[in-house]
Amino acid sequence: MKKDFIVLSLYEVHMASASVMVNGEIIAAAHEERFSRIKADHGFPLKSAQFCLNQAGIDPKDVDAVVMLNETFPLGGVSNILFKRAATYSVSDWIYENENYWKPKLLEKRSVNSYFEIMGGWDRVPDHYYDLSALDMKASPQIVSNVFNLIRKEAVGKLLCIPKERVVFAPHYLCHHYHAYYSGTIRGDGVVILHLEGDGGKYNSAVSKPGQKGLEIIGGSNESDVGRLYQWITLLMGMKPYNHEYKVMGLAPYATENEVLKSLKVLDPIFRIDEESMSIVYNQRPSDLYFHFRDGFKGHRFDGIAGALQRMLEKRIVEWARMVLKKTCCRRVCYGGGVAMNVKANMLLAQLNEVEELYIPLSPSDESNVFGAGYWATEQHMIRNNINPDTIPPLKSPYLGSEYRREDIFDAIESQNGAKNVNIYERINKERISELLAQGMAVAVCQGRTEFGQRALGNRSILAHPAHPGMVNKINKQIKYRDFWMPFCPTILAEDQDTHLENPKNREVNYMTMALPVKKSSLKNLQNVVHPGDGTARPQILKREINQDYYNLIEKFKSRTGIGALLNTSFNLHGEPIVNTPSDALDTFLRSELDALWMADVLVSRQPL
Repeated sequence: MKKDFIVLSLYEVHMASASVMVNGEIIAAAHEERFSRIKADHGFPLKSAQFCLNQAGIDPKDVDAVVMLNETFPLGGVSNILFKRAATYSVSDWIYENENYWKPKLLEKRSVNSYFEIMGGWDRVPDHYYDLSALDMKASPQIVSNVFNLIRKEAVGKLLCIPKERVVFAPHYLCHHYHAYYSGTIRGDGVVILHLEGDGGKYNSAVSKPGQKGLEIIGGSNESDVGRLYQWITLLMGMKPYNHEYKVMGLAPYATENEVLKSLKVLDPIFRIDEESMSIVYNQRPSDLYFHFRDGFKGHRFDGIAGALQRMLEKRIVEWARMVLKKTCCRRVCYGGGVAMNVKANMLLAQLNEVEELYIPLSPSDESNVFGAGYWATEQHMIRNNINPDTIPPLKSPYLGSEYRREDIFDAIESQNGAKNVNIYERINKERISELLAQGMAVAVCQGRTEFGQRALGNRSILAHPAHPGMVNKINKQIKYRDFWMPFCPTILAEDQDTHLENPKNREVNYMTMALPVKKSSLKNLQNVVHPGDGTARPQILKREINQDYYNLIEKFKSRTGIGALLNTSFNLHGEPIVNTPSDALDTFLRSELDALWMADVLVSRQPL
């Protein structure tokens, strides 16, 4: 019998993750933050890796390849992991970094201590699973990177019992291409793959096409810094980089045209399109992004800055895509990378006449590079064995994480001293939940396996009526504690999408990766999930075969209300990871003012029902 080809992929920077792939099919995937409860956690994803192997029923000795993301690290890159930078830095830390490292180094051209020393040294490094005893952070960056790679390999051997000789390193940028191509169904001739991100190593944007030896990079640049621009302007607006860029995107539609045009004068000259590299590149490169825009935006309104940043991004992405499609004579597009999380820019890309087909994969930011790494290794294995890699199956389901036993619910209740002052009911079915939602209750759900990615897709979600008066204010003030301008999102039944959304090209929007205009006739029924500034929504268009239980719940809600949609937001408190287990769910419920929590057939309610 032919042996399965098994790949374990590990990502260690912000939103550290792991996945297991067997013969090109993703069997399990998880984020380390869901186990550690540290949002955007960094470092060796031990618990995620162990979960994936256990969930897939794979003995570590049977793993053929362990693919670790990032074969090299940029200046300070090892420090980023050691400090858990994107997870632990406060806004003050980010400002301190700019004032005490980047300013003297880039603007004043002074000799400075290493980034590691300036930002706190070993005193700042939290516990890690790595054995860091051999790491001398005073050595040259190249030596630090080489030694750290050896430490990473040793960690695989010691912690997962997989021979370190099976570890290979994959280029970061390349994995975005593999995820964008192989997780979807757009294959073969006439396909071009694009990626755009903040920092991917050799490239932060690139263009590739499928070929006989796998995906082939045909253009790219490391000057496509629109992602980095979002990072530093997020900081200038008093919010956390790597965490709150989506808040800047959400704020943009509120700006007046005059304020947008005012700030656009500062932003628009920065980048241009370069046909030779097929990339967005610098036109007028600032000496430093943070300080340049801190000075340039003096006297500018915060909403105007957000609006201009979004406008500039959209303009450059559209120009870039059109140029690439013209040069390659392609009309079928796969698009990934961190900037592909910008759903408004994705909407404009989808509307282009030049784009015949478009696929934006599940959570296209860095955490999903574990998928790309698995596809990369599997493709190379298939090519070596004369197997067509286009037989790799597309992603079947985003529900790849943890599940639980019914007993775990009662263990969680017992650990909370019986969850005093709440009401507990058993044998609660979808019919009853749909009734509570129709009455205007906000119900958190912890059902089945967790979804992978940064967006909840119904199994670890807070659900509510999309038209019930006051619901947005209720969830924002009593549960999510988030900024007032941020919209909530809908899950819409596939059979009802034409009723509610403008999607004339029938683009697939299964994972909340694209905004779509809401029809005027549905603005009332979807009032709680429409962006007030521009009348769009970021939907999860749900097909029955993807999540039958969730689909059936919305069907029952529709039978009561006539609306085949629900408000769906992630089940977490602001600044915390999405819940994973019944214990996480109950703890989050008790620390919020949610109306009810539904786990399996058990309902925990604040009020008697």
